Amino acid sequence: MLKKIVHNSINSLLLVPFIMVLSTVFIVSKDLANGIVAGKYFWFYLSMMLISVNIMVSFCMNRKKVVFSILDILIGIFCVSGVVITYIHNESISNKSVILLLVLLLYFYFKVFIVQYRWNAFILIIVFVSTGFVEAIWGLKQLYGFSSSQHSLFKTTGSFFNPGPYAGYLAMIMPLAFYYILNDYRIFKNKFQYTHIPFYCRGGISLLSFCSILLVLPATMSRASWIAAVTGCLIAGILYLMKNRKLKIYIKRFRNHILFILLGIVALSMVGLAGIYYLKKDSADGRAFIWKTSIQVIKEHPLGVGLGNFPGVYGEKQAEYFGTQQGSEQEQLVAGNPEYAFNEYVQVCVESGIIPFFLFISIIICIVYTAVRKKRYAPLGAFSSILVFAAMSYPFSILPFLISFVFLIALCLPDNLAKNYAYSPKLSVTIIFIVALFFITTFSIYNRYPSYDAYKRWNKSKTLYGVGLYKDVNKEYAKIYPYLDHEVEFLFEYAQSLSRSEYYEESNRILEKAIRISCDPMLYNITGKNHQAVGNYALAEQYFNKAAMIVPSRLYPYYLLAKLYDEMGDKEKVCQMAGFIRSKEAKVHSTAVDEMREEMRSLCEKYKTK
Repeated sequence: MLKKIVHNSINSLLLVPFIMVLSTVFIVSKDLANGIVAGKYFWFYLSMMLISVNIMVSFCMNRKKVVFSILDILIGIFCVSGVVITYIHNESISNKSVILLLVLLLYFYFKVFIVQYRWNAFILIIVFVSTGFVEAIWGLKQLYGFSSSQHSLFKTTGSFFNPGPYAGYLAMIMPLAFYYILNDYRIFKNKFQYTHIPFYCRGGISLLSFCSILLVLPATMSRASWIAAVTGCLIAGILYLMKNRKLKIYIKRFRNHILFILLGIVALSMVGLAGIYYLKKDSADGRAFIWKTSIQVIKEHPLGVGLGNFPGVYGEKQAEYFGTQQGSEQEQLVAGNPEYAFNEYVQVCVESGIIPFFLFISIIICIVYTAVRKKRYAPLGAFSSILVFAAMSYPFSILPFLISFVFLIALCLPDNLAKNYAYSPKLSVTIIFIVALFFITTFSIYNRYPSYDAYKRWNKSKTLYGVGLYKDVNKEYAKIYPYLDHEVEFLFEYAQSLSRSEYYEESNRILEKAIRISCDPMLYNITGKNHQAVGNYALAEQYFNKAAMIVPSRLYPYYLLAKLYDEMGDKEKVCQMAGFIRSKEAKVHSTAVDEMREEMRSLCEKYKTK
């Protein structure tokens, strides 16, 4: 008995790092620059190191066989192909490549760990559902003013930077909670039993999570999350009926009623989708335009552009499109400078290429098929929700979603697959495999501490940047640049600081790096101003025009062009550009727009007087 208690206690302790990694979603660091995002990454690195040690202890203690399938190999090939393609384009291992590799390792860690102890999966599912409850309460506190939001423009963000991903995370948890409410309801109806306490906990947490998410989700105004949540819950409900063999009975008994209800649901869905579209029509049109432009990028780069390079390549294609005068007025109005494709399937195709894209789709189809066949209905509802959300947003670009995604895949794929499609290695081979995972994890994370220190130093140096001590900023930013060359905001600040210190060539070198991973027109504007400062007027004009073509609805690039022509003394172009600025409709009206137009009027008057 004592031996069993000790064994169970150790297994319970071994759960801690896995609970930590599922809790990554909560981490927000005020000590780090961009701490809402960066804090989660460094917590994830710490959790992964602990997991890589714990998994060896867990396996050596329990020695339960692990089954690997062809699907596991395909998942590995997909992730490794993304790393290789990115290395070919960047000639280095990027930050996103490291994250993709670690997420792949986490999938295998979950796969090995879940089978070692019978309560592992059960407890981790309760923890996972609980994260939805905590996030929902966090959002409700923000909504009613008891807690501050993570973004000044939005009231409800939870631990995320904006309401979109926050709502998507809740939408992913909702079907899982809904399924366990249905599944555990029968236990609550029966007489209380001590052996059912774990199921009481799961059912109770699921009910609390579902109700709290239902309260806060409408306030996020995220259409993608609403559709994902409804779809996931419908699938979870249908799968539950299939499990209990009630679906066929209901269909036979109420065939006509069900047909009438389905027709009503279809009609309501069409009306609802139309209402959701017109709720934020410009936003929906903007996403459709992003997808249209991204397809053109795929045609030009069928082998992919590398992870993290989507924005830079997309900006070039959008500027080319508007530069040839193809864009309509509506397209010019809704066009922006997106960091993501707002459709993960499109973004996977752009960044990884057509072949990995089809491999990714094949993997998803196989996971869904296997989960249905092996009756893994609970995680399949949540998995379906994230797949729907991924068609309209960017969950795979956010770490908590990637962690949740591989966790759900590990739950969807059972160990009792057919022998023709699965392989159970010997214990010694499995130990070698786990040790290899440990060394790969260590190698991937060993240089993360300098990055952590760099984020802290960047956070402190922001004060210097804010008060204009650019020489001090340049010295500090030069030291941390090697660790933060993937952060667009850092590159922007560093380039601005160098430019204002009159180091124009150095500033442009930093901006070249930023332009590869971002399509922000301000990067082109600063580059143009640097060229203008050293007298390279032709290059300055080229960059200002590029900025204007990326987002045609913004007036600032045209304003810079007018100022450039004024410096060059080109009266005709000055008056032409000034007239254009005064007549062009701005997407967002502000006092800055009025000031630019007034300055253009004065400039025209000056040349008319001359």
